[in-house]
Amino acid sequence: MATVMEQVEKLYVEYFLRPGDYSGVQYWTTVLSNNPAALNDISASFAGSAEYKQTYAGMNNTQLVQAVYHNLFGRDAEAGGLAFWKQALDEHRMSVSDMVTNIAAAAQNNDKVVLDARVTVAESFTQHLDLAAEQSAYSGVGANLIAKQYLGAIVDLSSAAYAINPGNIDDTIATIVGTHQSSFDATHHLA
Repeated sequence: MATVMEQVEKLYVEYFLRPGDYSGVQYWTTVLSNNPAALNDISASFAGSAEYKQTYAGMNNTQLVQAVYHNLFGRDAEAGGLAFWKQALDEHRMSVSDMVTNIAAAAQNNDKVVLDARVTVAESFTQHLDLAAEQSAYSGVGANLIAKQYLGAIVDLSSAAYAINPGNIDDTIATIVGTHQSSFDATHHLA
């Protein structure tokens, strides 16, 4: 059975292809710990979030299904799956949060390997955000993009082994901190 933190990280991967930010994971794990039946409500909150709206703005249902497949498995949806999920969304037989949850639950073979690895790495990544400067730097579009590229590179066991390496996680976090500091310095320089 998945831990509470793993369930929360899985939502971040499913919706945004990124590890959860430290405070967000803390918040949602507390919610889920206090109410184990809240997972569907949390999923719906992700689907209604500002980040979700920014990420998927202007996408039709075909593009949305493809984005979910890429977040979960690093690949395009197969034709039959794409048609099924698109039609379910088009006909309002399924919400976005239900679609995401169902696609993830049906993962098998390499898809399951990739999804499980992405969630495991996301969980480790968030745990490595152990300094206030790291937690502060891991916010916003630029930081999210670096983290998405890191998780998105996991497509098999070999790339998963690279990504789970603590040194590689720390290097990625250091890049985020450095990028954040450079942006801060550029916008707050003294004349």
